[in-house]
Amino acid sequence: MINKLYSCIFFALFLFASGCSIANDEVYDEKELKEKLTQILPQEIDLISVEKTEMKGFFEVNFEGIEPLYVSSDGNYLVSGDIYLITTEGLVNKSEARRDYQRKTLINNLNKEEFITFEPEEILHNIYVFTDVDCGYCRQFHNQIDDYLNLGIKVNYLAYPRAGINSDSFDKISSAWCNDDPNYSLTLLKQGKNIDTKDCKDNPVEKHFNLGNAIGVQGTPSIITNEGKMIPGYLPPQDLLNILVTKS
Repeated sequence: MINKLYSCIFFALFLFASGCSIANDEVYDEKELKEKLTQILPQEIDLISVEKTEMKGFFEVNFEGIEPLYVSSDGNYLVSGDIYLITTEGLVNKSEARRDYQRKTLINNLNKEEFITFEPEEILHNIYVFTDVDCGYCRQFHNQIDDYLNLGIKVNYLAYPRAGINSDSFDKISSAWCNDDPNYSLTLLKQGKNIDTKDCKDNPVEKHFNLGNAIGVQGTPSIITNEGKMIPGYLPPQDLLNILVTKS
């Protein structure tokens, strides 16, 4: 699906670039560029924003659920991939810094009541974990939840049923979120046990799943630090702490 979206976007931008070339190298600002791209992109492509970058003459074009692309202000050049700043201390990945900011902003905008949270007595680090109850490494992570808590790591779970919205995993994890005791219910599911099926009006699981897709979650567990950095996969408690200390 993602590859198909990219193909549509590349084709649309190719048509746009061709039109710009004919138009005597006209230069656009971000508003004009967004208007023109909106006109030629297929309806299934959700164009979020067109923004200036630190790279002179290039705009960042953001789409729903996929990585941004970079388009020159005259429409003649298209860049796919990360942008690096060359400094005396080495290369700085500006695209990853941008992703960190976006992840942090999107998660901070969520209602904290939507998380299933396991909190230590003294909070030294705060993480957000996209989890699936049928994921082996997610179960391994949760089996050590007390070890993470003893290291001062507050764990905020978000739901990410990898099998998708219309799946048994979705129904199971939704039942945990809708339960009167979500922490205990989630723990039972992580142990491979069954709980009563429940549904609720304010069930956030679909929202979490869509958010995960939007910020680049590709598997579980996916850990997001308080600064918005993504740590893919399971890490033992001490290894995770070492990374959190380094990144904080």
